[in-house]
Parts: sequence; structure tokens; C-alpha cells
Amino acid sequence: MNPLPGCERAVIEGSKLIDYVLSPLSERGQHKARVFEKVLGFNLSNWERLRQAILQALPHHEASFASETAFGRKYEVTLPITGPNRRTVDVKTVWQFDRLLNGTFAKAPRLVTLYIP
Repeated sequence: MNPLPGCERAVIEGSKLIDYVLSPLSERGQHKARVFEKVLGFNLSNWERLRQAILQALPHHEASFASETAFGRKYEVTLPITGPNRRTVDVKTVWQFDRLLNGTFAKAPRLVTLYIP
């Protein structure tokens, strides 16, 4: 199995979950917020539990290279996540190793999006 390179250094910015994925007020994220709450029971009141569940599962699942853009290299990892409602479903996560000014890539992967397929 090939886990996400550098998964032990993975970064999930709180704002990614609070202002986007779990925010019912986010223009782009409101649909995800509804799905995450309905399917798993995650919302703004328990976003840290989602963050922790992702980070705990990440080293134990296969990562696949998705693409390389001007912004960085992207990988996808599908993780079984158990929500506060005790239901477990697969969550697709997308990670990016940001391209640095000198053309190399960051050593820590950063979560760029996630969704329930």
C-alpha cells in the first residue's frame, strides 16, 4: 500500500472545514455542508472531530496521484469516515503539495477539498 507521501505532516486548515465544507452559508460549500450533516452528522459544532478522523485514517489508506498543475501536485485518498451519528461512509479527500517559488514542492500535503462521492 502507498499512503499519501508526507501524511504524517498533513495540514488541514480549520478554515477549509469551517468556512467551506461545513458552512451552510458558504456559496460554494453549502451543498457539501448539507450532505456531511445529513450523512455523517458533521457540522460547524464538531468540525474538529472531522479533522481528527481524516488525519487518523490518512496513513492507512492508498493514495493515488491525480494531477500536476502550476499550483502543485494533487493526490486523492478515499477514507472511510465514521461520523458523530456512528455511520461510516467513504469520503474522498484531495491533497496538494504546493509548488514553491523556486519550483520545488512543499513537503507537507495540504487538504484542498473533500466530498462524499
